[in-house]
Amino acid sequence: MSSLAFFDNLRPGERRFLVIVLTVVFIVLNAVLVWPRLDDWKTVQQEIEQLRRQRAEYLEEINRTARYERQIRELEGQGSAVLPEARALDLLRTVQEKARLSGVVITQTRTATSASATSRTNAFFDEQALTVGITTGPKELIEFLYSIGTGESMIRVRDMDLRPTRQRYQLDGNLTFIASYQKAKPNPPPSAAGGASRVSP
Repeated sequence: MSSLAFFDNLRPGERRFLVIVLTVVFIVLNAVLVWPRLDDWKTVQQEIEQLRRQRAEYLEEINRTARYERQIRELEGQGSAVLPEARALDLLRTVQEKARLSGVVITQTRTATSASATSRTNAFFDEQALTVGITTGPKELIEFLYSIGTGESMIRVRDMDLRPTRQRYQLDGNLTFIASYQKAKPNPPPSAAGGASRVSP
């Protein structure tokens, strides 16, 4: 018996019930299997576009490799403006000059110990430390700290220990400065002239 003949043999009420059941099943199947996937294509397109943008950014950085290598060679070839043995004196003179111009009184100075005076920060810079005792007013201290970072040496304050004086209108304390100096380019090893001498038999 064909489906059409089966449908013809049904009563009108049974036909309506069967149509309703089939319609509900169709809607449920679409709701479960089809409708949740309608946005998948849009999501895939967005992911593809994002991957294309990332690929373009990566290629752009790869194309900059030659420029980065050239900048590294330039930094390596510049050397240091201050000799390693003169860095402590250079830092001291810089701090003293800035303090004098700002009205800050330096009461004592102390360079770092040999173990911590210089430490490697990266492939291009060394650090030099200096601790000074000061007596100053708040305004002069702010001007001093603001001006200390100027110049060829990159100087920053690592430690600061301040306390008011007995008169309460000035400050006493210690400041530890760290200056970064460019590393000197290492000298290439001397080449052997003429190679090793041969021993005649």
